Amino acid sequence: MDPVTTVDKETVLVSLCAFGVPCRYHGLYEKMGQRLYRTSTEKLRKDYNVLPLCRAIMGGLPTPRPGCVVEESPEGLQVIGKDDSSIDYTDQYNKGAEEVLKMAQMFNVKKAYLLKDCPMCGKDYGILARLLKKNGILVHNVP
Repeated sequence: MDPVTTVDKETVLVSLCAFGVPCRYHGLYEKMGQRLYRTSTEKLRKDYNVLPLCRAIMGGLPTPRPGCVVEESPEGLQVIGKDDSSIDYTDQYNKGAEEVLKMAQMFNVKKAYLLKDCPMCGKDYGILARLLKKNGILVHNVP
């Protein structure tokens, strides 16, 4: 499929939760008591065409959902429940990251603005962040 392009502005990928959509693991639109949208996304919306996506939902995870952590294992990265390490969410996280990568490629995305401190989006450790970087997409934290 050919990439979708726009003439006026570059398209960037942005974490859906940064727009105030309550899709974070706890089902709230706040992070540490602060609302996520408006200040963090206003400049991005002015400067770019924005493609807002939630990778966890695209991987089949519900909202709310258990908090997770990323761990290194002999098999590679593993995503497990924060409160119950016997529950493995790696397949859902990988599926969501792959779906987002497909969308990013479809829209010719070269930059992504992801929510930091997230097992999916964290700039240096998140499942999606690593996949995007591996495929040549620059990853930044949502400002």
